[in-house]
Amino acid sequence: MIPVKEVMTTNVITFREDTPVEEIALILNTKRITGGPVVGADGHVVGIVSEIDVFSKKGKFARDIMSQHVITVSEDTGIDEAARLLVGEKIRRVPVVKRGKMVGLLSRSDVLDFFATTRWTCNVCGRWERGLEQPERCHSCSSKDIRLERADPGH
Repeated sequence: MIPVKEVMTTNVITFREDTPVEEIALILNTKRITGGPVVGADGHVVGIVSEIDVFSKKGKFARDIMSQHVITVSEDTGIDEAARLLVGEKIRRVPVVKRGKMVGLLSRSDVLDFFATTRWTCNVCGRWERGLEQPERCHSCSSKDIRLERADPGH
């Protein structure tokens, strides 16, 4: 299992509950991101604000427009489990928390980057495949001796 702490973004753009909506819109636009966590004064995630929230909800501050239903994962959650959560909940990002405080963010693009730039390679025959979790055995020679390696995208 590959934990999300190995692939998450740690330099996360966050918003305070009192961040004005205009500022949120400007930051999302200039940073080319689709949303971000809203954190309270204690560092705990209290919401998520997205580009859709900005232009579809009425309010002056992040706390007025943010989604308060926040799904989080721990830094030791497997990337495969987190990816299934992103798909199943139809969400773009999930805050990564440790003892209740945010330590990173895992987005669909982080998962895609991991998938595109790594591969599971058989140490016996050299056959490889892409995937979020280690295969039980090589589909070519049935060996269980498989390693994760960085790969050039497309190869």
